[in-house]
Amino acid sequence: MDLTLTLTGVCCDLALHPVSEENAARVCMLGENLYKTNSLEWWRANGNNTCAMRLTRDSRLEAALGGLPVHLDAARIATSAVELTQRELLDSPEGQVCLLGYDDEACSRTWSWHGVTECSPEKFSFLVQRWDRILGETDYLVLADVLYDGRPADGAAWGESQGFSFREPLVVPMDVVRDELGAAERRAA
Repeated sequence: MDLTLTLTGVCCDLALHPVSEENAARVCMLGENLYKTNSLEWWRANGNNTCAMRLTRDSRLEAALGGLPVHLDAARIATSAVELTQRELLDSPEGQVCLLGYDDEACSRTWSWHGVTECSPEKFSFLVQRWDRILGETDYLVLADVLYDGRPADGAAWGESQGFSFREPLVVPMDVVRDELGAAERRAA
């Protein structure tokens, strides 16, 4: 049978770019006009970004095995998630980082596993990124991926996309980023 897990809510595509003092000043001066200075996706060009589902109170999580609903406690994601880090940022020599992207695209993501005979909710592993300190918002969690019984999904699909608005670019001290990412590594250890 097929096991599916669908999260409906908002997608976010956020990127962190180490910037010099000069570039940080340019980011602050241009504000949202920064997005108009290059091709639409230039801000995603490095490995310090994520395109994933944001976990909010309004997110809806649904699981099904062979088309029949499986009870899954959405609150479990935040309490039992494995946190991912963007390790390369911790080693950057720059003193600041610029946050670019969006976090308000209404959509859904469905993960599917084939050949599952029974579903045990505790076998789900949720891989998240925590952006709390960077964005100054408590429990700002982004669900990057899901495993079932240690196995990646056989397929994952986006759906119901309804557009987005770019965030005002934000310059954050690198120390804040290092604190956030370092804390995630300590929690994972």
